[in-house]
Amino acid sequence: MPMIVISWDNVAFLLTVGAVIISGVGFLSLLLSVSYTTGNRNDEKLLGWMKQAGISDWKALQQKSGLSEIAVWHLRDGDGENIKFGELAQVAKVFSMPLGTLLDKLGLPVENPELEAHRVKSEQLKHEAQQLEEKVDSLYKEGLRLHEEIQQQKLEITEAFRESTFTQLQSLLTNYPSIHQMVGAKPELPAKNLLSMFAPLDNLLKEWGYEQIGKPWEQVAYNPQVHQPDNPDIAEGEQVYVRFVGYQHQGKILCPAKVSRTLPGGAG
Repeated sequence: MPMIVISWDNVAFLLTVGAVIISGVGFLSLLLSVSYTTGNRNDEKLLGWMKQAGISDWKALQQKSGLSEIAVWHLRDGDGENIKFGELAQVAKVFSMPLGTLLDKLGLPVENPELEAHRVKSEQLKHEAQQLEEKVDSLYKEGLRLHEEIQQQKLEITEAFRESTFTQLQSLLTNYPSIHQMVGAKPELPAKNLLSMFAPLDNLLKEWGYEQIGKPWEQVAYNPQVHQPDNPDIAEGEQVYVRFVGYQHQGKILCPAKVSRTLPGGAG
């Protein structure tokens, strides 16, 4: 086997090359270490937020946010195109700030397709919300208009009802003051001479569909559904007299007839 002869010059050369390589690796490691600690575009802002959030270093930020080491580098470099929307949202959550504020402060580009899609969706939702708000406002104004219209209709209906009722009772109302004067001047005037003047009142009740309950001084069986007794001990079915009639409309008792065991004094 041939013998390999290594001269001292070769050994010195190899040692020199090795030292250079080791020094270069060490320098690169130091450079990377320094660069990883500070020196990227967004480091100053991120470090300030990390301090406020109680995050000690980049590793702690990576663990708390769930980002990969590469994603943290992209974040520090401001390389938004290579960061996922969910990752940015998680970082914003860690720093307790709105995502839009994070993107603005870090100057991250909006060209990120995922971010742009979310931005478009956000704008769409904002537009829809604005449309709903306008629709609610329109409905509110329409409600106010309808309310005012209904109030006006109520006034018109009330006025029409008053005019109609006055027309029905006009003869009675115009005659009533004269009747009052005649009775005062001639107390002996027979009441039957005045009864015909109350015909408009009977006509009005008939037109409204109001039905009379009982007849004056009529003897009937007491019915608590339609009668109001003058004595609470009157039993149901007991014979009583109608002193004052009542009225009902379509089965609803407007006022019960007032009844008593006896007729008014002198009646009968």
